[in-house]
Amino acid sequence: MRDKIGNKVRGKKGRYKIIESLTKKGGMGVLFVAETTDKPKTKVVIKFAQGDQINLEKLHLEAEFLQAFQKSKPEGIVPYVDEADEKEEEFFLVIEKLEGKDLDAKIGSKKLDEETVRKFSNDIAKALRYLHDCRDLPGRYGVIHRDIDPKNIIAVEKNGEEHCILIDFGAATDIKDVNSKIGKEGWSCWHAMLPPYNVRAECDIYALGRTMWYMATGVLPSKYERSDPKHLGNMEYTAEQLFGVSPELSNLINDMINYPDHSKVQTAEDVIQRLSLLRTSTRQAPRVQSRKHTVQQPQLLQGPHIILGGKRYPIDPITNRCEIGQSHNCDPNFDCSRGVIHDGMDGFDYPHKPDIEIPLIGSPPESVAAAHHMRIWKDDGQWYIRDLDTTNWSAILKNQQWILLNDGHKGKTMTLDENFTKLAIGYRSGGRTEIEFSFYKQ
Repeated sequence: MRDKIGNKVRGKKGRYKIIESLTKKGGMGVLFVAETTDKPKTKVVIKFAQGDQINLEKLHLEAEFLQAFQKSKPEGIVPYVDEADEKEEEFFLVIEKLEGKDLDAKIGSKKLDEETVRKFSNDIAKALRYLHDCRDLPGRYGVIHRDIDPKNIIAVEKNGEEHCILIDFGAATDIKDVNSKIGKEGWSCWHAMLPPYNVRAECDIYALGRTMWYMATGVLPSKYERSDPKHLGNMEYTAEQLFGVSPELSNLINDMINYPDHSKVQTAEDVIQRLSLLRTSTRQAPRVQSRKHTVQQPQLLQGPHIILGGKRYPIDPITNRCEIGQSHNCDPNFDCSRGVIHDGMDGFDYPHKPDIEIPLIGSPPESVAAAHHMRIWKDDGQWYIRDLDTTNWSAILKNQQWILLNDGHKGKTMTLDENFTKLAIGYRSGGRTEIEFSFYKQ
């Protein structure tokens, strides 16, 4: 790959001269510094696929993602610049060259002060909030990074302050396509490392929690993690116990590093809200507080809810009913029942708009969900789920296997027995799904 240095390559928007290598070996891609041939000369980073066809396909997908993100221009994600012209023999991606250090190089073995940890964590959480609810990709709903770690986060200076930028989307995928092993041991959630590789958006939150531990302590989290099968990757001790991190920040980190059900902090918005409650602390040593000054921890949101597209949707605790369907106007002048739904069925009103609306996406706009697709409700202490006789099938994950909620075009009703259940709309043969989301009883 070093023989590329000095070469000129043509992108769709301009030409570039490769001047320096950034990657010695390994990884899914090989990076070079290049500069534009037109004046004023600007330095950029060019990424080529490493090795096989799979990595080439991932690089194409990374380019597609980063280009689509430019519609919203999120601040915490490395900007797309260009990609290879169709006439080029080898595909490449061009991204902005960031002037700064990755967090691994910046930290080394020296922890960051807590105000910097809070600020950097907030930057990354905002980037994840955008990704998990991203609507900029045609026909896709949300993106999971799947490779959050200190080497994929760059600290750059902007307007006199340091901010963090998320890079390397070679492992990223839309939320419907997550059944493959990928990630880094020590940072990635074990859902990414163990069959059936049921990665979800909450796994990015877990990896951010591990990164926050490293920022706050200067010590790799793998050194103090639990290894017993029921608590893989959870921390044996808190950052407060070992390193004198403030209890507020330590508790947030511990709640984020929560495997396997991610029940304590589930969305990037949860992280942002919890970070906003942290008090700036300049004192890093352990401290004993009097009962009078005991820190009041923020109340975790309780009650049944659904996590979809990185957002939390509470289920009404009085009615204990929730319907999921296509975003549409549901009124007496528009019959969207398909001859299946009637008023009072399962205790639901009709006509009534779905409680959680799946937006239309793509061009032309369409939805993978039926107008009224799925219902979740509680009756006599038991939770149930039902597919409303849809043609775009639903599924429930039980014993690590997707089970159809349909028998032909007839929907099934099943019980929801676990505190956490993974569900899907748009099930396809081979275990492929269009939209995946999570139901929590608490």
